[in-house]
Amino acid sequence: MRDAREPGGQAAPGGAVGGAPERAAADASASRGAGLDGATLAHELKNPLTAVKALVQLGLGNPREAASHERLEHVARAVERMERILRDYLASARGMAELAPARVEVGPLVSGVLQGLSARASEARVRLVTHGDATVEADPRRLEEALVNLVANGIEATPPGGEVEVEVLSSAEGAELVVRDTGTGIAPDALQRLGTPFFSTRSGGNGLGVAHVRSVIAMHGGSLQYESEPGKGTVVRATLPRRERAA
Repeated sequence: MRDAREPGGQAAPGGAVGGAPERAAADASASRGAGLDGATLAHELKNPLTAVKALVQLGLGNPREAASHERLEHVARAVERMERILRDYLASARGMAELAPARVEVGPLVSGVLQGLSARASEARVRLVTHGDATVEADPRRLEEALVNLVANGIEATPPGGEVEVEVLSSAEGAELVVRDTGTGIAPDALQRLGTPFFSTRSGGNGLGVAHVRSVIAMHGGSLQYESEPGKGTVVRATLPRRERAA
């Protein structure tokens, strides 16, 4: 099963967990006060990342590993992304994170995320599809990080031959990103526990990616809603308000 899914509130009838837009400020505050020890977290994650990065750099500098350079470069980029997420997550937990908003075409951003995850999906024999577009005022890097987490969770939860779909819906209020998978779904008891620090439905998972997604969406004034039933997959709805910058 996938890593723990993102909460927006208490479980609702029909296996849904929802988050109303007016809860965004409370969600942002909760992500800062979730009881995570930032110094401990940084220590636990930084050391293994540093070791992986050193090994990758060693391989890239070895002429005998030339045939593996492309794969090693993929690993190096993934490590850099993880380091960036860690820095931003800790900054968010300390209340210091800031957004760098810009006009974002969501459709192309989603396509880029799916392309970046295509190798993982191919290995899992999961089809990735997307359609729709919308324009919002958002931090593109933060939004990309949230989408990577959501889609990666969907891939992990979906058996071979399944599909993860990202639909982008536009409205006068903003945009809605709908991530659907044909995976194993989430049991009702687990659905109600979503958002508990370090709770995960996946063996060895820690749920930190979910906390990061919640923080990103809440900081944008958006909301998240999860709908799931065992054997019927999961639907994740992330809404983002349309905020135009002042002239």
